[in-house]
Amino acid sequence: MRAADPVKTIVIRSWPSGLVIELNGEYVGTTPVELVVNTTKSGVWTAEYGRGFSPIIMRASTSDAAGWEQKFWYPGDRIPSRVLFRIPSAMKRLAVN
Repeated sequence: MRAADPVKTIVIRSWPSGLVIELNGEYVGTTPVELVVNTTKSGVWTAEYGRGFSPIIMRASTSDAAGWEQKFWYPGDRIPSRVLFRIPSAMKRLAVN
């Protein structure tokens, strides 16, 4: 019997919550969200996410894309268990509305 490919869950949170999350331009969900990704046995990003030596880009943005933050990894980097995005300007807009 073949063993399942290794995976890792990344818990993604944000301040404020409700940010749109993308991984390499693909929609993941709205925070808070958990993302399950394929990994190597040692827990690092595989080449499928970085398309060779290109960076793996996780982006959080407000629904109107006025505020955003990105985090970068490369194939071979350890996959984080948790990621926190902070967009203080989004909190200011929420307080005004």
